[in-house]
Amino acid sequence: MRKRFASGLLTAAVLAGTLGLGTTQATALSAETPRQVAAGAQAMAAPPGWILRDKYWTRGGCLEAGQDGVQRRHWDEFQCANGDLKWVLWTNR
Repeated sequence: MRKRFASGLLTAAVLAGTLGLGTTQATALSAETPRQVAAGAQAMAAPPGWILRDKYWTRGGCLEAGQDGVQRRHWDEFQCANGDLKWVLWTNR
């Protein structure tokens, strides 16, 4: 019984720590990406004239690539849309 209780507490602590770090990381990413356009309800739809750049397994990878393009001045704005199995990077130029 003690082992189950200790195991439950350990699991809860790890989960709480993971969720806390994930929230902090998401906040830091959104603070670093002021020119990111919010993904709309239609995952694959992008504003007219925007270019599909690439697809990524994770949202973080998509955000990193989009922000990298902004810093290199390849595009001014980007959008990471949730596709079927991957995140889709759209840019305004």
